[in-house]
Amino acid sequence: MSTEDPNQPVNTLVAVAVWLFVATNLDTLVVVSAFCADNQYRIWEVFVGHYVSFCLGLAAAVAGAVVAAELLDGWAFLLGVVPLSLGLWGLFRQPPESSIDESTVVPNTAGRIGVVAVTGIGLSGENIAVYIPFFADLSVQELAAVVGLYLVGAAVVFVVGLLAVYRVATDGISERVDRWLVPSVLVVVGSYVIVTGAIVG
Repeated sequence: MSTEDPNQPVNTLVAVAVWLFVATNLDTLVVVSAFCADNQYRIWEVFVGHYVSFCLGLAAAVAGAVVAAELLDGWAFLLGVVPLSLGLWGLFRQPPESSIDESTVVPNTAGRIGVVAVTGIGLSGENIAVYIPFFADLSVQELAAVVGLYLVGAAVVFVVGLLAVYRVATDGISERVDRWLVPSVLVVVGSYVIVTGAIVG
């Protein structure tokens, strides 16, 4: 880690940190919104899963910055296979249109939290690749401040995602959308992470 640079304005550091957070969490916002809109996922389950995955990804980024920025460079995008696989599994596991009462969602709380968390971990690969070089140039004090800012930001992402689907989540959505929304979003996001990562790499 570098020594603290007293000449770096705090507002510049915050601006860069916020910009990176927003740019790397748009896909997370979409996925959180999709899970919140799914009537078979409780809101608190989505929140816990989201925060677990975010904290693990953030911890990995901090550890990577301390060890070496090059270790995950060029390969982190492969974690996009996780949401892609989950999405394809969900699509192929969908029941026939006439089988409305047959549930294909993980039937217990731990399982649903796990699905949200694993999906978030899959999305975190791209974030880790971006955060590591940024974190590596920060002092210990600056890194602690940015980590705290990002923890608050994770809560903001969840709240925005929840508000975006508040009426849908409370009033309910059609069975067709309810069964196909989350896996379809996971396929799109996972494919995006893999394709863009491969092109850049």
